[in-house]
Amino acid sequence: MKDTKTSIIECAFRLFLERGYENTSMSDLVEASGLSKGAVYHHFKDKDALHDAAIEYFFVRFFEPAETAAQPGGEANLEHVINELCAGYERLIAEIATVTPDVNAYYRFIFSILPKVKSVITQQIATARAEIAAAVRQDQEAGRLRSCLLPEVVADQCLALIEGGGLLCLLEGKETVSAVFQRTIPSYLRSLKDIA
Repeated sequence: MKDTKTSIIECAFRLFLERGYENTSMSDLVEASGLSKGAVYHHFKDKDALHDAAIEYFFVRFFEPAETAAQPGGEANLEHVINELCAGYERLIAEIATVTPDVNAYYRFIFSILPKVKSVITQQIATARAEIAAAVRQDQEAGRLRSCLLPEVVADQCLALIEGGGLLCLLEGKETVSAVFQRTIPSYLRSLKDIA
């Protein structure tokens, strides 16, 4: 059973998707929650605080740096890092699906909040890019990947493959995000390996 705060956040997220942030009032949020005004205000001082909580709950928490089991040599290998990023993306889409059947909501919401959270998203992308590039360097030094590839280029390709694969999947609606990742990611990672 979900706690009251989480229920309020999910309800607000649904309204923000349906009506947009600007067209949703705190009164609308209180009414849709089915709770008293005092109960909602006990958890959130205003609509902006509730919006911030929805952003954190539905986006930011899925892409926090993972506490990964490092491989011998210090850092996780490329396959592990990419699998963790894909798993975060899959958890995000699955969580959104519990609130609304319209999983395309991810893109509508992300673009609507972009001005507000651009610095957070930029930092998360930079962190993911650095983590991937470090894993590529480690795998190159260990001879598991072709050394002629620039780690930063591989990092950008991996990020584009994850986000692009997810977007195409959601737009086409033919298969799950997990199925798209299982079909594309392993073959891409194999293509990076040096076959002598």
